[in-house]
Amino acid sequence: MATKPTTRSLLTSKRFAIFSIVTICFVLQLINSLPGINLNGFGIYPRSINGLIGILSAPFLHGSWWHFASNMLPFMVLSWLICQYSVKRFYNVFIFTALVGGFLVWALGRSNIHVGLSGVIYGLWGFILCYGVIRRSFKSIVIAVVVALLYSGFVWGVLPQRLHISFESHLFGALSGLFLGYKLAKSDKLKSQKTRL
Repeated sequence: MATKPTTRSLLTSKRFAIFSIVTICFVLQLINSLPGINLNGFGIYPRSINGLIGILSAPFLHGSWWHFASNMLPFMVLSWLICQYSVKRFYNVFIFTALVGGFLVWALGRSNIHVGLSGVIYGLWGFILCYGVIRRSFKSIVIAVVVALLYSGFVWGVLPQRLHISFESHLFGALSGLFLGYKLAKSDKLKSQKTRL
């Protein structure tokens, strides 16, 4: 007889962690596609008090189905790779890059509405690369090399290219991921050295 999954088992499940976020984005995009509904007003609007709510909501909103679809595959791949460390680490990186990157967009971005999961995606990307370079364990290096090979083109996304693309989300997401990757790699390296003593 199959046992009912507990809240703890769900929260520590890689599939639940990743697909719950994908599902939220899908449902919101479905609602956003209905006539007369525009949830993107809840995106980040820089230096506006009302735009602060977007720091929480913007990652789950998308400008179109194409925008949604183009974000899902890299999000799932990068999320799965971070989950190889632990699901808790994935949640930490997701939340940190969404909040810190989102706040920087709010503080410094252009006066447009910024929505989309790409800021977090760049945060995951930046985290994996920086963590691998600083931590230098076999696992972290392999994961970083895989990401470098798959997503080397991401580096161009942090530069202004098209008016309708929020390069600020990419840039600040990547910077927040790089920062967290550096801090956690240093911390993990220190813990590893202490256990050997």
